[in-house]
Amino acid sequence: VPYNKPYIELQLQAGGGFILEDFNESQCSAAYECLLIADQPCRTRKYFLCLARGIPCVSHMWVHDSCLANQTQNYKNYLLPAGYSLEEERLLEWHPRKNPFQRLRVLLVSDEPQNFLELWSEILMMGGAASVKQQESSAWKKDVSLGVFDVVVTDASCPAAMVPCAKALQLPVVTQEWVIQSLIAGESAGFKYPKYQHDYVPR
Repeated sequence: VPYNKPYIELQLQAGGGFILEDFNESQCSAAYECLLIADQPCRTRKYFLCLARGIPCVSHMWVHDSCLANQTQNYKNYLLPAGYSLEEERLLEWHPRKNPFQRLRVLLVSDEPQNFLELWSEILMMGGAASVKQQESSAWKKDVSLGVFDVVVTDASCPAAMVPCAKALQLPVVTQEWVIQSLIAGESAGFKYPKYQHDYVPR
């Protein structure tokens, strides 16, 4: 059955469901059950926020089959994978998770305020990070105290002067792929995998 989002929304509302226009933590907490409906695992803000918060990601076929049977089917039979694991080279099943970034102090460094700093800050905090500091690459100064962080998450705009300082402190410098893979695994991924490194170049 093809994924027709407007039609799925109509079916959910007709069956007494409520559609959230955007991810809303307080509404999710207040709901009897909060689910994300999609046709496949996605690499989108909403999907990542739901993984971080432990909200089940469910196939649209759950809505289709519930309507067909005229009663709510068990959504656990329709769970979508969390996503593709680079380290394990396979799709990982969704499973209940709690705070993959628990107690981590994260420094985000980028020249993209909205698409990087704000986006990943929101996702990391949703996933239980102790703190997230946003730093614009172009405004980088050597007097930024790196020693108070557990990991630096950055992109291509990473200031060259920052890397030796981080290395001297044995502070991992990774890309957002590390965040994504941690969300997919449901726990903080190791920092050493080559594809998470800030200077990784695909062959």
